[in-house]
Amino acid sequence: MPRRRQVTPLLVGALAAGVLVLLITGWPVAALAAVGGVVFIPKVLGGGKASKQLIVTSDALADWTRRLADLISSGAAGSTREALRRSLTSAPAAIAPAVSNLVTRMGPQGVESALRQFAREVGDPAADKIAMVLILRERNGGPGLAEVLTALAADLDERSRMVREVEAERAKPRANMRTIVVTTLILVVGMTLFARTFLSGYSTVLGQVALLLDVVVFGTALRWMRRLSDPPTRPRVLVDPDLVMVDR
Repeated sequence: MPRRRQVTPLLVGALAAGVLVLLITGWPVAALAAVGGVVFIPKVLGGGKASKQLIVTSDALADWTRRLADLISSGAAGSTREALRRSLTSAPAAIAPAVSNLVTRMGPQGVESALRQFAREVGDPAADKIAMVLILRERNGGPGLAEVLTALAADLDERSRMVREVEAERAKPRANMRTIVVTTLILVVGMTLFARTFLSGYSTVLGQVALLLDVVVFGTALRWMRRLSDPPTRPRVLVDPDLVMVDR
């Protein structure tokens, strides 16, 4: 059976807004703009989520990595496998499901395969680095794992600090963007309701084309401003199944 798509309240609201605008103005372009606005403007104005998620993930990985280092350096865990198992009881909530899956997979799949899937599940370059370090230890053995993990945890702490600083700097431009959008919407609605003669040019075919261009330019500007306020996408490291650092 084909999968049925759920009609979300947001989509219903968008369609209702489009119909209402079409009834009030008689402008098809304005109706389409209303539908698009209801769907996309909340996403555009909801900036900061990516940065907040990055901070949460960084903090969680740092805590978990530091816990692994403590287990190994104290002798509480005699192997990588044992350290990973013991770390599950204190894994931060943000990555607890991924750590649980990692521990579950270690038995049937082995540590290396489980670590690769853990890194893929977390989806963060820092998780790739942690997995690569643990894979090397599992392959080659040797001392120094606790020190390397501690250094990785410190790097993650620094990354969280930097993201918080950048996010604080981006807060003002994001607030300005919200002000621009709200002011524009109030102006457009007010003129549509109380100054229709001023907008009568949009009732023609050429006017609809001009309105479409206005909407496209405004939407493009909003998207550009949103992209400027989001953190850059960082490439994954452990994406090739055969890729892992090797000693030379």
